[in-house]
Amino acid sequence: MKQFIFLLILSLSVACETKEKPSFTLQGQIENPEHEYLLLLEESNIEKKETTFIDTLFLDEMGRFKAEFHIEPHFYRLIVNEKLSIPLVIDHGQNVQVRINSTDTKIEGSKDTDLLLNYEKFRASSLERLVKTIRRKITEENQKPNPNAKLIDSLGKLEIHNYDLHLEELNAFINSNMRNSLALYPSSIRWKGENNLAFYDSLVLELENANQNYKIIERLREKVTRLQQTSIGGTAPDIKMNTTEGNEKSLYALHDQYTLIEFWASWCGPCRRESPVLNELYLTYKDQGFNIYAVSLDDRERNWLHAIQKDQRTYTNVSSLEGFKTPAAYNYAVTALPMNFLIDKEGKIIAKDIHGEELISLVKELF
Repeated sequence: MKQFIFLLILSLSVACETKEKPSFTLQGQIENPEHEYLLLLEESNIEKKETTFIDTLFLDEMGRFKAEFHIEPHFYRLIVNEKLSIPLVIDHGQNVQVRINSTDTKIEGSKDTDLLLNYEKFRASSLERLVKTIRRKITEENQKPNPNAKLIDSLGKLEIHNYDLHLEELNAFINSNMRNSLALYPSSIRWKGENNLAFYDSLVLELENANQNYKIIERLREKVTRLQQTSIGGTAPDIKMNTTEGNEKSLYALHDQYTLIEFWASWCGPCRRESPVLNELYLTYKDQGFNIYAVSLDDRERNWLHAIQKDQRTYTNVSSLEGFKTPAAYNYAVTALPMNFLIDKEGKIIAKDIHGEELISLVKELF
């Protein structure tokens, strides 16, 4: 009997010692919290804006919390209150500590979160320097009694050009600082460009070789695959969406020699400024087999219809009024506007992301 008890105690001891270690730990303290709890969400799909509830973290009387998780590394968001949420990229084995007071938020224990925060800081600086300064000049000119149309057009082209430079700076930052980090996932929402496909593929391949088959890495591989499928030479996926009259219209039902698939929105300044170019191209070449299939990423019907009428967009206009949650935007890996794809009658993509004079010259050459 004594031997049985001894073996039972020994087996329980071994079981305790071999208990699975948590994937990561999350702890911290909130000064003067508004609620008695925090919410932890998984950013399941950043392009579709899908989140998954993970857990409720209750605070003690001192505002402290601690929780162990046996889940995959991923991109998470800690919801503190209606105004404050904290992005966290947590890898296996990390002990993440969060301290929040009235003036500051400190996060320690996650190098991947540090990388993401540094990336976001750099991104904000780059966007301000290259893009927002131009946008303010356009706004200032538009507010004058007699706006200079040529100046606005010139600034609009510069805005599009500078946004591409901004994305190049982000890629350079990623290459220098973020390789083999799960923080690549939140950065991937701005992955774009024919010339960057090999670079993005190499980033994902490094993660795949160094880690288990995490969902977050699968998302990155899916993103690269969609970019590859919608690159020049690829076949454009069909789109079926409702027109302004509420009737479903398929992209493949157009059967034109060439069709420009245009992703736009009423709130997108560069998109709206390109309306005259699109109208001219359509009116000039529609009888020769040129069409435009305009996919709006608006989420308010009134704004969408008003913009169509004001800009005199007489070609095919469709929208699901879901914003960037629009399935076509996901299938075409569209995360920024304006964006377009020029396809031939077989649906082959022959050009993409071309605007202004470059677009005019290409269509003229085709006809």
